Amino acid sequence: MLTLRRGSMEAEVLTYGATLRALRVPDRNGGPVDVVLGYDAVSAYEANGGYLGAVVGRYANRIAGAACLIDGARVPLAANEGPKQLHGGPEGFSTQVFGVADAGEDFAVLTYASPDGQGGFPGNLALRVTYALTDRGLSLRYEAASDKTTFCNITNHSYFNLNGGGDAMGHALWLAAGRYTPIGDDSIPAAMSAPAAGTPFDFTAEKTLGRDIGADHPQLRCGGGYDHNFVLDPAQGLRPAARLTGDRSGIVMEVWTEKPGVQLYTANFLDTGGRGKGGRGYAPRQAVCLETQFFPDSPNHPEWGDVLLRPGRRYDYTTEYRFVRG
Repeated sequence: MLTLRRGSMEAEVLTYGATLRALRVPDRNGGPVDVVLGYDAVSAYEANGGYLGAVVGRYANRIAGAACLIDGARVPLAANEGPKQLHGGPEGFSTQVFGVADAGEDFAVLTYASPDGQGGFPGNLALRVTYALTDRGLSLRYEAASDKTTFCNITNHSYFNLNGGGDAMGHALWLAAGRYTPIGDDSIPAAMSAPAAGTPFDFTAEKTLGRDIGADHPQLRCGGGYDHNFVLDPAQGLRPAARLTGDRSGIVMEVWTEKPGVQLYTANFLDTGGRGKGGRGYAPRQAVCLETQFFPDSPNHPEWGDVLLRPGRRYDYTTEYRFVRG
């Protein structure tokens, strides 16, 4: 395990899944709060899954029919959620052991070589993930290159609870998104986007996660709560995508990204029994995920934008979790 420190912040990173095991930041009174869920031992990550804190890929989120289109050709992928692929399939990055290329007091560079055909994806993919604590928070930079045309969509799957535990539905959320991606009963996108205004999916004005999650809305029934991509505005550049506020701790976290979307997941099916940190169990809606990403199932929708990674090009995206005074 790698421990990073800078000022009043501390992060713990595992080589298994390049996982963020802990992130401690000061609350409104200056006391440290671990704001991410996780397990005490690597064996628990191996046994329980759930992607807690892991780097996921090659392609984050769901791909319909466990297949993708590359320059018009259908490429079969490894399924791991019924007929779908989720987060790169059964051999996704969350289950791999990364190497440590470099590390210092406040940063760590982890690497992984994904072989041609892993998860069904073409190309030998070289991945580099840099965790760095800054004066503003935690930065994650994802870099990759492939020797064949392929898809690449890397994100971090941390479950955040800014109170350090308990129910998270009192957290207040703002999203820089006036549109979201509706899904079908199979959690696959039914369209690229739909207006959020006038629906429970409107977070353009800050509100608590729990305010509308129980509304009688077909999209909430499809996801068992929020489990949807939000279309960020503006679409490019490192800019704020979300702001999350812990109702008891007063901790305010901004998510900045270069990606066009962010998946809001309210841990609707989280259940670790008594296997969380310190023997605590994690139950549904005790955390929230904010996964920066290309849109789900984009590998089957070239009309949604070209997200192919071709030889000679470099995948290079940064996400920052900035902690600000409330």
